[in-house]
This record gives sequence, structure tokens and C-alpha cells, in this order.
Amino acid sequence: MPYYCAMNYAKTTIVMAMEAEARPLIERLELKQQPAPGVPVELYGDPGGPVTLVTNGRDPVTGVDNIGTQPATLAAWLAIERCKPDLLLNAGTAGGFAERGAAIGDVFLSAGAIRFHDRRIPLPGFREYGIGNYPVVDATSLAARLGLKTGVVSTGNSLDCPPVDAKSMQANDADVKEMEAAAIAWVASITATPMLAVKAVTDLVDLPHPPEEQFVENLALASACLADAVTELLPLLRAG
Repeated sequence: MPYYCAMNYAKTTIVMAMEAEARPLIERLELKQQPAPGVPVELYGDPGGPVTLVTNGRDPVTGVDNIGTQPATLAAWLAIERCKPDLLLNAGTAGGFAERGAAIGDVFLSAGAIRFHDRRIPLPGFREYGIGNYPVVDATSLAARLGLKTGVVSTGNSLDCPPVDAKSMQANDADVKEMEAAAIAWVASITATPMLAVKAVTDLVDLPHPPEEQFVENLALASACLADAVTELLPLLRAG
């Protein structure tokens, strides 16, 4: 499968999971909430404008943010149908690996392909389907201009990292782990929509401190770093 090449993206839709991650960026970009009937997805910004933002919304039963691959797939599909972007930009937080040079607050642009690390289907042909191999925009030059890191993004539906997932992430050559990007990339691939992920590190997976505690401690910092990076990135995406 060929990789998309960077170009002039006149319309970008940002897809994010959590409201706390998205709020700093919504405020920076001064995006107004729009109606999104029938589903918990929340839309910000004029669908015909150059920048829109979609979050997964909240679960009507528990009231928590809809995180993980299922709501991300729905949000990405509706974002493409409603906004018709030239580029999907999945922005969010992630776990990083100290042994690969990550630090809290680091921001990564996706490189190569995005894959799943927790879809284990040991059947002929289905193994490759479960892992996936979804192309992303080549953002190497953009990362260099902005002083950001690049790395492989690996997606699963759990915050922790059991040994079986760690082995899969090692096979994926993962630099960051998170819970939505591969689902969004799958939707992007079947709709031929270029896609890029930008991830800010909240926790270091390979340190003994529990990731959930690191996530809570560092969410505000990582979200602010993420907003800074996306705000600087958007004009460069439009400029080509």
C-alpha cells in the first residue's frame, strides 16, 4: 500500500477522544460547537471551514469520555461524511517508552504506518488483518521544522501493558501506544482520506510507576503541549 505524500491540505478535521485533551485546542482555535444529531460525537467549527474538530463525546450510561477504537471509528466516519476534509488529524495523548527516548510532554508525529497491538487472530490471513498496516502522511520535514519527534503509533484498547501486548508493540516497532489512531487510520484508508497522528506523552510504559497514575498526573501538561504543537502544525499543513 503506498504512503500518502504531504501536500496542501485546505481542510483539516481533527479527531480527538477526550474532552480534556481537546479543550485547550478548541479554545486556542476559537471553535464553536455545532449540532451532531443522533450520536454522542461532538463537532466544533464550521463543517465548510478550514479547520474542524470532532471528539468522541461521552458515554450516556457512565458519563465518562468515549475512549477506544469503537467510538473513534464512528467519530472518524462521521467527520469524513460531515466535514469532507482533505486530511484527518488524530490528536491525543499516549504512552511512550523511556528506552526509546520518550519523555513526559514529548509530542510525536506518526511515521510509517499505524498498527494494532491487541488484535490477535492466529488464522491464515486474519493475523495480518488484525495487526493492520495503515499509511500516514509523511510528516518528517514538518516534524523537523517544529522540533517534534516522529515515531510509529501502536493502538490497543487497554491503558495497561501486559507482556503479550508489550511483545506485539515490540514487533510493531512502536514508539508510542494509545487507544484510537489505528481505528481512525482504518476509516481513513477505506475512504482514501490522508491521515496523520500527533500524540503527546502522558506516561512512560516501561517504567514501574503505574500508567494510570502517570496519566492523571500529566494529562494537563501533555494536553497543553499537544495544543501548542497542533496550533503550530495547522498553518504548515495548509501551506504544503
